[in-house]
Amino acid sequence: MKQLGKPDKLDKYRLHLMEDAELKPDELEMLARYRKAHGLLCLGFSRNQVLATLEQEFDLGQPQLYNIVRDCITLYGSIEEVDKKGQRAISIENYKLLANLARQRGDIGAAIRAQEKADKLQGLFEPEKTLLDPKAFLIPVPMDFSTDPDVLREQQQTQDIDFEDLTGEGDDDAV
Repeated sequence: MKQLGKPDKLDKYRLHLMEDAELKPDELEMLARYRKAHGLLCLGFSRNQVLATLEQEFDLGQPQLYNIVRDCITLYGSIEEVDKKGQRAISIENYKLLANLARQRGDIGAAIRAQEKADKLQGLFEPEKTLLDPKAFLIPVPMDFSTDPDVLREQQQTQDIDFEDLTGEGDDDAV
């Protein structure tokens, strides 16, 4: 792993995780604490619950516990955004399942409502964002016109080419 800028204290753990670099015993113990904190966060524990669990297990002070939780989020990434997307995907699938069950029972109204909720979570009712602003095409662009016939003849005689080797060192076929 190539270092850019000033190294931080988590670089040695990143090297260990990505390239299997050796860690000292006390660094392995700290990595185990980071893993424990991250595992608890993945299980849905709040940060306060993680702090309380780590405090009971490792008998550390509050500042050190906060540092462990902050560093584990820095090292492994925040799961809150990923968790939100995952919950949305689960809800969509549940609504689709409910729509199918309602359709099988013959309750078309409930099936439509469940399918609409799934579609709303997927963002199907939101207008698509356009990258080009149509109003930008309404702005007049200044154009230069010429009534001089010599200008037209000069443009007709000009040939457009992609590449021309002016050094004479290239292929004879290249134009």
